[in-house]
Amino acid sequence: MTYTATNRGSLRMRHYDGIHVPERLTFDRNIDDRLEPVYEALEAHPAWIVLAAIAATAGIAWLDRATGVELSLAGLYLGPVAIVAWFLGRVPGWIWSCVAGVASLAVEATTLSAAADSAVVSWNAVTVITLSLVVVETVTRLRRALDNERDLARTDALSGVANARSFRELAAVELEGARRYGHTLTLALLDLDHFKSVNDTLGHAAGDRLIHDVGQAIRWRLRRIDIVARVGGDEFAILLPESDAAAAGVALEHVRETLQEVTCGYGPGVKASFGAVTFISPPSSVEEMLQLADVAMYQAKKAGGDRVESMTISHESGAPEI
Repeated sequence: MTYTATNRGSLRMRHYDGIHVPERLTFDRNIDDRLEPVYEALEAHPAWIVLAAIAATAGIAWLDRATGVELSLAGLYLGPVAIVAWFLGRVPGWIWSCVAGVASLAVEATTLSAAADSAVVSWNAVTVITLSLVVVETVTRLRRALDNERDLARTDALSGVANARSFRELAAVELEGARRYGHTLTLALLDLDHFKSVNDTLGHAAGDRLIHDVGQAIRWRLRRIDIVARVGGDEFAILLPESDAAAAGVALEHVRETLQEVTCGYGPGVKASFGAVTFISPPSSVEEMLQLADVAMYQAKKAGGDRVESMTISHESGAPEI
């Protein structure tokens, strides 16, 4: 099998035994992608959140005292409270609500022009705390809802494993790690043989049940660090970080044997064909990995199915080894 690459405009064409597979060289990045590293950095360093909240609360208190009682800045105390609740959770949010109330109380009690009515000062502090607690509850519920939505958006509802979008994101992270540390990684695509016959003879409900059972069986058979995703109708992707061809071959054979047990009740011809590619040196993109694995899977199908077809690629050599 020969492996060459040419450029045509904005697309790079890769040739595998006469098969022309286009690969895009650039990908669109939305604002969420650009903010994700900042968001992850803040979540990984809670102390930064606390320091930012302290600085913000102190700044608001200073500004509140400077403006006097004629202009109320009580609403500004809700900002640091919301940030703490969003990143750190409900209980830290409650604590910061009290901090905001104490800061407001201290400002009003020490403002020279403030009225000497302690009941008014206390009432204002209690108001700040009450509003802060409402903000904490609203923010934490919103965060939980968004996290649930994000999980649903990254999980394939039928199989229970990652979906195609989530797989590309996770694979991009593993690819960057392999590129940085020089690790070998293996990507495999598997496609169920004669899956259409299951829908035709047993019904779509049986086909859906088979997809779910296959996804769960793959996930159960592999390591926790391995990535499993459903990327098509009856097609699954398996990414094995830090796995050479020998280790990946053993793991994929175990998966294939497990799937034989899962699929045996759906018909004698229902098996799985695997196409695996081991990258000694990191490829240029996740799409390139998927395209090469697809070529290997096509070879497994062509050879009769129910087998693992693997190849090893080193970009220094320029050609894969079957």
